Amino acid sequence: MKSPFIIHAVWGVVALVSFVLGSQFFGSDGSAESDPASRQNSNQSVRISSRDGDSGASDRSGRAGNSADRSGSETQLSEAKLRALVENFNQGKGPVERRLAFAKILENLTSENAKLLREGLLHLPERSDEWREFHYAWGSLAGKDAVFSSRDSEEQDMSATLAGWASADPTAALAWINSLSEEERNQNTVKWGAIFGLADTNAAAATDFAAARLAAGDRDAGRMVELVARRLLQSGDPVEALRWSESVPEGRLKDAAVREVAEEYAEEDPAAAVSWLTTLPEGSAQNRGLDRAFSEWAQEDPVAAAQELNDMAVSPARDAAINGYVSRLAREDPVVAIEWASSVSDPKVREATMVEAGRSYMRRNRNAAREWLATSGLSEAAQQQVTRGRR
Repeated sequence: MKSPFIIHAVWGVVALVSFVLGSQFFGSDGSAESDPASRQNSNQSVRISSRDGDSGASDRSGRAGNSADRSGSETQLSEAKLRALVENFNQGKGPVERRLAFAKILENLTSENAKLLREGLLHLPERSDEWREFHYAWGSLAGKDAVFSSRDSEEQDMSATLAGWASADPTAALAWINSLSEEERNQNTVKWGAIFGLADTNAAAATDFAAARLAAGDRDAGRMVELVARRLLQSGDPVEALRWSESVPEGRLKDAAVREVAEEYAEEDPAAAVSWLTTLPEGSAQNRGLDRAFSEWAQEDPVAAAQELNDMAVSPARDAAINGYVSRLAREDPVVAIEWASSVSDPKVREATMVEAGRSYMRRNRNAAREWLATSGLSEAAQQQVTRGRR
């Protein structure tokens, strides 16, 4: 049954989900999620066994529970009017008209009419915003029932549906996911659907989920934490994101969290991002964050960034900051970038940073770069890395 509270909450969330699902799960960045065969296999292979019991969509808390309480006072649209809503959307002229018509569909979406409305949207590309948002909203309303319906569909919809369920009722969604086999939990539609939904409304649960995936050997766990960081920063409260990143357990996940927060924060205020990072305990998380932050700062204000580097004491943190600074500066001024790279204190880091700057120099002025390389003091192997470039 429909609840205005649910619909407005869902609509606020789905404004974000199209970007994240599009750029992360359905992107073309070379990740496993972008592989068509992987998507089809993972989308269709999850099956629910008897161990799931009878706890379906009726056993939900929070928003879903309120829907049943208020349903008696609401007017349900007839089938003809529901089909008219879909037709208005399909015939809409221009993005604004279509968006307003689609908002009407979501406004009138209920657990009972979802399948009927879905029939009118089957023509949509499976990567379209509306297709993903509709299933996200359906999952938020109907939870397990919606996921059960999507598991057997020929279309790609389970990830978005599960994301909606996880955002509305993380406890029930996680209980179902934990009832699956490890092979099933590792499927892209399951793990990414879960993390997208959890990151929307429950950063702590999303972080715990990523930690569980890391413990299971999932290489995507770091990317999951990065997603949580972006979600928190999108909320417009950087302080919350900073506090969250500091609470992430030490290790690979914390490194990823701090790095992502630092980069996103530095895009808005690099000096403030660096000031925050210097308050963190020394270690890989701080170093990775400084690397990202100084890379952003070098683009916005290289002079101010250089002054901060000059004021920093010799340390692994400064080496990491120089590495980030050089990675961006080398694109514009490889000669100055090489000078900075040579000031790195750790020999291994210094060599790697100089190689990076040298590659940029080689691309911009090959003859001058070869003259520098002959007297650079780099090892033979490092010089070959400069001349060969990246493979």
